[in-house]
Amino acid sequence: MQKRTVSRRDFVKSGAVAAVAIGLPTVVPSAVIGADAPSKRVHVGQIGCGNISNYHSHYMNRMKDVRVVAVSDAYKTRRDRKAAMLNKLYGGKDIAKAHADFRELLVRDDVDAVVVAAHDNWHTPMSIAAAQAGKDVYCQKPLALDLGRTALLRKVVNEKKRVFQFGTQYRSQGRWRQLVELVRNGYIGKLKRIDVWSRDVSFDARNYNVKPYGSEEEVAIPDDLNFDAWQGPSPMVPYTVDRATKWGGYHCVETSLGFLAGCGIHPLGIAQWGNKSDHTSPIRYEGTGSIPKKGIFRTLERWDVKCDYENGVQLRFMDCRTAKGALSKMLPRWRDGDGVYFHGTEGWIGSSWAFIASNQKLWKQKFKSSDERLPVVPEHNRNFIECVKSRKETICPVEMGIRCDTICHMTNVAAQTGRVIKWDPKKEQIIGDAEASKMIARPYRKEWKVW
Repeated sequence: MQKRTVSRRDFVKSGAVAAVAIGLPTVVPSAVIGADAPSKRVHVGQIGCGNISNYHSHYMNRMKDVRVVAVSDAYKTRRDRKAAMLNKLYGGKDIAKAHADFRELLVRDDVDAVVVAAHDNWHTPMSIAAAQAGKDVYCQKPLALDLGRTALLRKVVNEKKRVFQFGTQYRSQGRWRQLVELVRNGYIGKLKRIDVWSRDVSFDARNYNVKPYGSEEEVAIPDDLNFDAWQGPSPMVPYTVDRATKWGGYHCVETSLGFLAGCGIHPLGIAQWGNKSDHTSPIRYEGTGSIPKKGIFRTLERWDVKCDYENGVQLRFMDCRTAKGALSKMLPRWRDGDGVYFHGTEGWIGSSWAFIASNQKLWKQKFKSSDERLPVVPEHNRNFIECVKSRKETICPVEMGIRCDTICHMTNVAAQTGRVIKWDPKKEQIIGDAEASKMIARPYRKEWKVW
């Protein structure tokens, strides 16, 4: 097992030394130092070079005012391959450097912003560390494995005046924006109910090395993997052929809440937008759920939870198999995945595999000058880069991410306990259930405490 190359003390110390060396606090991006600089090129560090990183590369590699100058991953082959690809793209040998430890990337004064594309349990810790180091942050979804750390993330992002983009890109897409504008302007009447669903742990079971839900047999760790870094703050567990894969990153309970959060966060972000509730979350959760009995993928495979907002709107959050039974009669055909439907007093509208409504003429509705219109932004990565330059708020800021993530955590607790869970969105705590409160906090290994 490979060892870390930068201790927490070294990380803090080297960041302070770098700041002293240039005579500026670490919160100032390096791009600001040069003349004309934020309008020119943004230097990005990418943490995580696996599956999801390709989504970011697809867009950022086409931006002439962006250079990804640093990458990091627990797999040596992945980070080296990504760095080599970037250097070929930029036409140089050492423009992009591969780092074994992401903290080496964060103390570089030539990195303005970071993309956190590691697996789920690292999202909040890495985002906090990046913001503390003065970097703007694009954080992939879901936000947190330990809900208690989101308050610190909010505090650091706000105090350091960092730009933050949460990776729920639906809000950067025009058809979703149109859907929400129709809901918020009353074109389906008064909003009463929202149905949300997503895929679950069974969705890609055919791709798991061992069926149905991942091998439990311990095997040797691959030579190019720093499994200690992969687990990071999470408890150390035996390595199996299904653990340090993209599916292991999605479904191992030690490092994830599963697709409930990893995929469900997309339609939940639209539900919150339509309900004008980015500043809050439901106050009551009640429902059922089940988890696999075999394998290492023990996140929820079924759930059906009703969530009540303070404004009287009810959100029903389901896995896609449950949603198929409940909603397929409304649709001309069904396709597994995620979706959201808004139900009002005068009709319904939503999307799963297609954007449909109780009256399809709604999609041709012309908005009145008095109607509320939502911000029109470019593609999600581009929105982030433009906000890094302008210092404006992104379409998915940190508060929005925290409130969406809360719904995932409360749904998980309600589904697994079968109890009514009451949530105080102002104090951000469960009311009157000490056992349930323990489920939204996680133990951590102190050697990987970076926040």
